[in-house]
Order: sequence, then C-alpha cells, then structure tokens
Amino acid sequence: MESLYRKYRPLTFESVVGQQHIVSTLKHAVAEGRLSHAYLFCGPRGTGKTTMARILAKSLLCEGSEAARATGASGCMPDGTCPECEAIAAGTHPDVYELDAASRTGVDNVREEIINSVSFAPVRGAYKVYIIDEVHMLTTAAFNALLKTLEEPPSHVVFVLCTTDPQKILETILSRCQRFDFHRISNEDIVGRLRFICEQEGFAFDEEALEIVARHARGGMRDALSTLEQLSVFGDGSVHVDDARSLLGEVASTVLSEFACKIAVRDTVGLFGLVRVQADEGNDLMELTHDLVAHVRDVYTAAIAGPKTELFDGTPEEVAALVEEARLFEGADRLARALTVLDDAALEMRNASDPRLVLEIALTRLARPETDLTLEALAERLARLEAQLAVGVPSGPMDAAQLAAAAGPH
Repeated sequence: MESLYRKYRPLTFESVVGQQHIVSTLKHAVAEGRLSHAYLFCGPRGTGKTTMARILAKSLLCEGSEAARATGASGCMPDGTCPECEAIAAGTHPDVYELDAASRTGVDNVREEIINSVSFAPVRGAYKVYIIDEVHMLTTAAFNALLKTLEEPPSHVVFVLCTTDPQKILETILSRCQRFDFHRISNEDIVGRLRFICEQEGFAFDEEALEIVARHARGGMRDALSTLEQLSVFGDGSVHVDDARSLLGEVASTVLSEFACKIAVRDTVGLFGLVRVQADEGNDLMELTHDLVAHVRDVYTAAIAGPKTELFDGTPEEVAALVEEARLFEGADRLARALTVLDDAALEMRNASDPRLVLEIALTRLARPETDLTLEALAERLARLEAQLAVGVPSGPMDAAQLAAAAGPH
C-alpha cells in the first residue's frame, strides 16, 4: 500500500498547498522564459521544497511545455500526466538528477554526479535539472567544486538546491541562486487538505481530530499526512478525536484552561492535583508542558491585543475565553514570566530523570513567587504589594493572620 504522503504528493503547481507566493513566481518565470540557472528553496521540513523542485522540472520538460510557452499558455504547465511528467514523479527521467547531499556529501560525489555530466546535452528534453536535497550537508570542498559550475553553467542546465538550514551554505553559493523561502503551512490549509484526503480515502473523521493533527504537524504537510495515516490504521478506517489525543499526547483545551486559571489565582495544591491526574492517565508531561506554553502564549496575546480574532486560530468564543483568562492575571508581565518559566521547564525536562518534578517546581515558582529568588519573581512580588497598597491593605507591620489574609491563596 502506497503511503498517503506519496500518494497525495502534489503533481502540478495548482495542487500545491500553502506556498502560493512561490507558485505564482515560478509559473510566471516559466511562462515568460525568464528562468534562473540556480534556485535555492529554503524552509522547514515537510513544507514542499523537493516537491516544488520536481514540479519546476516537470514544467520545463512536460511534453506540451514548448508549445504552451510559444502560445503563452504555459500557466497550465505541467499537466502531470504525460510520460515526461510521470517519469520525473517516478524518479526515472534521464534529464532530472536528484542528489541527496545528506548521504553523499563529498567532493567526489559532486564531481561524479554533477560536474562530469553537466556539459552533456539533455537526452529527451530541452533542459537538464539537478535537484540537490539537504544541500547544506555538502562539505566545503564539495561546495567549492560546485561553485565553478554554478558560476557559468550551460544554458540547458537548471540547479535547484533544497535546504532546511541556509545559514550553513557558503555566501558565494547563496549569491548565485534565486532564493525562495517556504513558509510553514497554516493549520487551516492543512486541515483542508486532510479533510479532502479523508473524503477521497473514505475515512470517517472527527473535525477536531484533524485540527489536532494539524497543530502537531507544526506547519509540515508531510508530518500531518503521516500522522493521519497512522490514525486511520489505528481506527480501522476512522480518524477519531480520542485516538488523536491518545496518539499525540494532546491535552484538551479545557484542561489547559484549568492550568492557566489555577496559575492565575496561585492555587498550588490545585496545580499539583492537575499534574497528578495527567500522570495517572499516562499522558506525556513534556507534551503537556509544550501545549501549556502554547496556551499561555495565546492568553498573553489576548492580554496584549484583546479580542482581535485575526491573531488567533480559534473561534470567536474561544478567543473570548482567552480574554477572560487574561483578566485573571495581574498583567501581561506576569504572563511573560510564566512563558519563560514554562519554556525553561520544557527544555529541562528533556534530560531530567523525573520530568514530573521539573514541571511541579516550575508551577510552584509561578504560583508562589516568594519561593523564587529570581529578579522577575521579586518584581512580581513588588507588583503584588503595590496592588495591595492601592486597595487599602495596611503598609505597616501585620500579624500572622493579617499576612496570611493579604497574601491570598497559594
């Protein structure tokens, strides 16, 4: 059985999702014959860099490409169905060379597969296209060997360099390429594509399950399709929200709201109880912490910007709930500190022998700043004292009962 991400890999410009700024530019370049001899495709994994490189190769070698360009109708190229396009999709076209620089990094590989063959004329088409994936993995010697070819390539050659880390590529290489930055695909676009695939495959699905998959894909369509396939197998042809939460460690938004509210009112005991429930249910506490960081970020945004729905992915009702949560905190500064503490905890949990303890300590620091001697915590305590003085709490010495009443719940 063919995997979903291979089966539904875009074959034409029109089927690409979420990268319209690149699609539009490349289509115009092909239509007008204004091609660069070298392109650099940058972006996170799973956002379509190699797929776009193959589609560009198809648009140059498609059987109808020359006639279409002559008549000004090349906007519909490639058609994705001719023998040339099918050979490129299958990786068997003699004029399209794909080099995986992650496994073939040396100068000898570059000389053998590129430099020694670049001057030969195309076998079947008007162009030869070299696609180098993970190009940042090439050695310095390999880059230098490639540089001369990039400087003065034959007119029939087009290079497409793909990378997730353009900072590692030599400036001399970057300056000779036309650069395109691939964006993380929006959750809305990913959900739309997942919905389409479920309908095509006959999968029963919960809309919320698709939203969970999209969030965890973090802008990568390939990761989203791999997760969807795993869920469909697990659910015997169905994609259910409970299965998605179980597989991905997703925490319900209501639970995250509970955590945020208890942090806001400084309910340490309640926070420990929530952590215990999550641990007893077998949920991944590191994933919980990541989800909590994302949720508190939304609350922080609500505290700064108010109910401006264009800044959020949720419904107007969900945005209104975030605004209400933000009001429970004394201000945006406290939320900013919460984000810092939770993010530090998420990093520390990776190598901790007891991730639960790390999370509990972080929550204690947020609920009881008097236990934390950092400057941020001291600033929060001063802000609380100023707020108490503003509402008439005595500023002079107080006995133990008055101190307890002024401090509020911990």
